[in-house]
Amino acid sequence: MYDLKIVNGTLVIPGTGLLRADVGMTAGIVRAIGEDLPGAHETIDAAGKLVLPGLFDPHTHIGNERSYDEEAETETRAALLGGVTTIGIFLRSLDESYMLHLPAFRRAMDERSYVDSVFHPQIFTAEQISEIPIYAKEFGIRSFKFYMSGMPGIVRSVSDDMLLDGFRAVAALGPDAVVAVHCETGALVDQARNRLKERKPEGTLADWAEAHPPEAEALAITTALYLAKMAGAHLYVVHLSSAEGLEVVRAARRDGARFTVETTTPYLGLNSHDENQFLIKMVPPVRAPHHHDALWEGLAEGNINTVGTDNTSRCLATKMPDAGLHGARPGLPVLGTHLPALLHYGRVRGVPLEVLIDRATRAPAMTYGIYPQKGTIAVGSDADLVIVDPNLEKVVRAEELGGMSDFSPFQGKSLRGGWPVVTIKAGQVIARDGRIVGKANGRYLMRTAKDAMPSLPWLHTA
Repeated sequence: MYDLKIVNGTLVIPGTGLLRADVGMTAGIVRAIGEDLPGAHETIDAAGKLVLPGLFDPHTHIGNERSYDEEAETETRAALLGGVTTIGIFLRSLDESYMLHLPAFRRAMDERSYVDSVFHPQIFTAEQISEIPIYAKEFGIRSFKFYMSGMPGIVRSVSDDMLLDGFRAVAALGPDAVVAVHCETGALVDQARNRLKERKPEGTLADWAEAHPPEAEALAITTALYLAKMAGAHLYVVHLSSAEGLEVVRAARRDGARFTVETTTPYLGLNSHDENQFLIKMVPPVRAPHHHDALWEGLAEGNINTVGTDNTSRCLATKMPDAGLHGARPGLPVLGTHLPALLHYGRVRGVPLEVLIDRATRAPAMTYGIYPQKGTIAVGSDADLVIVDPNLEKVVRAEELGGMSDFSPFQGKSLRGGWPVVTIKAGQVIARDGRIVGKANGRYLMRTAKDAMPSLPWLHTA
């Protein structure tokens, strides 16, 4: 007898497609997929609904606004309510060794989180680079982030020589290790930001894109690709935002470069003319509609491989949208709307459901070394599942998303077809109809070294 069984639903299995079948789970693991499965202690009838793998959001930030412990609870609660069951967290220590912080970060994710997690430390110092093998050995970390352009008062840029040193240190861990890079050329961004302040002390959200010109993204991707090739590292371009950046990606792929590219649901769902204006200020910016269109093309054609959020939760008091073009702060709470926005806008764009789910589940899980434990529905995989009503339409309201934030960049928008009605984490029903009904059972995931780079389809196509 199973602990839990889902019957009469349509499974969406990345790489396979749609399948009418039941799922049986015991002890947090998928044990069977098929018809006429034996009995269960609890059965969920998913007739007329989709059954998805829990989403893996590879790009989140925790602890930027409040304490790490507090956000480890509130923001993962929002994630789970929104159908995200695993997250990748970009940790930040600007100067100190991560060995001073990793035990507490891990403890918070084991004790307070509603979702499972992996860590991507952000690298800023030579000491941190020297300790990369220790982070890998002691905490099972296989991915690290580097900023080619900083953000005033938040993070600083990393020079090209330090990038190369860092890339080589990560590559030395093995072929599965990943260098995640914020690709903007810092000198171009600094110049553009200063010029914008002089020319437009006041302005609109559309003006903010001038502070982060798309050519800065395109040039940085070119540089990062060259340095990653020199180091033999697997480059992961985070939050691709522009048509110019996408053209560099396309050209590099035609030339045989092997790397992975991510975009985010804010870039796919919003553009710089949005009525919510400085509520959606972020770095890189949400851009004009033609960039928005290009990203959807890149996603559909396969040159954009994964979709995350770049979630950085804030409240209105610290977001300060009324401070305008230069005073409003970047950072958006978007974990709770990740799946609803992806499916809603994906349907509008005509992107197949299987493609959307693959980019948000299997692809990031494969990239970061946790597939098939995560990212699919398969016998032996973790029983992290999301049941979605494809006909359910809801207006986004921040107070219903479950996080600490009192606003959403999608607020007031009506999203259809992507709202979870049940979220199952480790074989237990934790959320139902927009409310938490079970206890947090997330945990930190130690990753082990692999002998080869993951078999990622986009790494083997011209």
